[in-house]
Amino acid sequence: MSSSIWVFPGQGSQHKGMGKALFDRFPSLVDEADSVLGFSLRELCLDDPQGVLNETAFTQPALFAVSALGFLAKREAGLMLPDAYAGHSLGEFAALFAAGAFDFATGVALVKARGALMSAAPRGAMAAILGIDRQQVAELLASSSFSGIDIANVNCAQQTVISGLYDDIAGCEPLFTGAGARFVKLNVSAAFHSRYMRDIEAQFCEAASGFTFHPLTARVISNYTSFPYPQTDYLPLLTRQISQPVRWYESLSRLLAQGDVEQSEIGPGQVLTQLFTKIKAQPMALPTAPDASAAPGRPQLVFMYSGQGSQYYGMGLELYQQNSAFRSAMERCDALFRQHTGSSLLAPLYDQARRRNPLSDVMLSHAALFSIGFSLTRLLQEEGIEPDAVLGYSLGEYVAATVAGVLSLEDAMNMVVCQASLLKEHAQDGGMLSVLSPVTHFHQHPGIYQGSELASINFQNNFVVSGERASLLAVKQSLSQQEIVSLLLPVEHAFHSSGVDAIEQAFCAYMQTLTCHPARLPVYSAMQGTSVEHWDCNRFWRVVREPADFYALVNGMPGREKAFFIDLGPAGTLSTFLKYGFADRLQHGAAINQFGRNVETVSALVNSVKSLSGWSEREQGA
Repeated sequence: MSSSIWVFPGQGSQHKGMGKALFDRFPSLVDEADSVLGFSLRELCLDDPQGVLNETAFTQPALFAVSALGFLAKREAGLMLPDAYAGHSLGEFAALFAAGAFDFATGVALVKARGALMSAAPRGAMAAILGIDRQQVAELLASSSFSGIDIANVNCAQQTVISGLYDDIAGCEPLFTGAGARFVKLNVSAAFHSRYMRDIEAQFCEAASGFTFHPLTARVISNYTSFPYPQTDYLPLLTRQISQPVRWYESLSRLLAQGDVEQSEIGPGQVLTQLFTKIKAQPMALPTAPDASAAPGRPQLVFMYSGQGSQYYGMGLELYQQNSAFRSAMERCDALFRQHTGSSLLAPLYDQARRRNPLSDVMLSHAALFSIGFSLTRLLQEEGIEPDAVLGYSLGEYVAATVAGVLSLEDAMNMVVCQASLLKEHAQDGGMLSVLSPVTHFHQHPGIYQGSELASINFQNNFVVSGERASLLAVKQSLSQQEIVSLLLPVEHAFHSSGVDAIEQAFCAYMQTLTCHPARLPVYSAMQGTSVEHWDCNRFWRVVREPADFYALVNGMPGREKAFFIDLGPAGTLSTFLKYGFADRLQHGAAINQFGRNVETVSALVNSVKSLSGWSEREQGA
């Protein structure tokens, strides 16, 4: 199947003289831009008398305006519109404009705000690493002392951009040139698309929440996920790309995997055209789509694993007492826990005297949540039910990685215990608050959420914030005054926020002692928003540090309508998110919940799976 895509370049493609013919063609729109910007767009682009065209605050609105006008010129020329749009970093705003997300003046205002914020970012640097692939770049960084450097862009097979603090980028050049790569420092003043842009991302999200975004009328490929944007509720994807890598290589490779692609570049320069030639010559080897590995004729099975907040004393007790496969797996996890702590996992977990208490001690809850997910998986496998893909949410991604063979069970339990110990020692007095409201409320009312950070988005009307417990109590009180329901989770740590930063160095150092293996099946990450292409030590830290967006992940999953999602957490939390986020459009079920009768619930789930259309005689054990 052939397709077409129009693409828009990002910062670095600007040059003096750009847009000359377009300014004469669209004088009224140029006047709109001048009114929003407070200066002459034509003068900046054609003459640049103040020498500021290459400064971020001026570059970004100028590039957007020229690219957007270029799109309008093509459309007015009567050219057939493409099947999809995409933009590299800043260029994504032009792609969204082309798809009807906002009008021209709004786009200029949004990019003006983005450019102003990014120009004020802390001093940083970026460099292109040429001649080696992304995995080699990641491995070199993982084996070095440069733990503060992130991968910012993956542009093609042999071109990866790194981002970090100025001194780290300046000092790491021998690391890459010694491995045979070319090292090209980029002319930027900040660490774009890295962890150092999180504050800028939050500020831009707050600013952007005051604008109106329309449903998309065409496909736009997201830098953040490499999959198409959802038609609505897409602001989180647009803001996350500020601190996340640009997955350009993966995005174009995904289109090429579906057939021939005709690309047209709109905007100054030919950078993306040159990249496309390289990508066509060596497209990325993408993870196998889950629906390709599923048995013919039946839905793909996606096992899901939840994280902190879903735990409680006694979870899985009935299964432990009555199901041999579940009990065997739990006892295996218990033995590993004992080796590292000298204490039992199962004794306190199944202590009847604690049933009414919150399970908030991270030393117990971390390992117990991991063990429940792993043991429920073994139970279903004993029934002949194997996953076609796995999905992890926060701590649940550790279970997903283990089920997919990335980590051995022994290494995974070691990691969970190590992280819990560090959290207990260095990151106490935090918490998480679940809010039943659209995430726009968080961005529109910064005063209410003072002292908290956005931790996750679960569905359209539910998000979670993290912070110190005192701050969360104040947030909860303010929300109650607005009659917005919120719930403190049984968690004593501010996951997915700066509240866990104190353990980063020690945890990442420990992770470098473990070995990651290639995944045996696709793994989907709520932190990453798509399937995981590469495993390294740093991502296991990012899983608990960076925000999670379950809603965006499921929205962008290929073949989700043909899937059956199986929640293997202790409370059916992710299944509930699917229920409220996608109504009855998706098939899903939960293995257990906190209300008991788990044997009956699991039996019903097994029967539901085996009654799916297309379930083969072999899978039924006949």
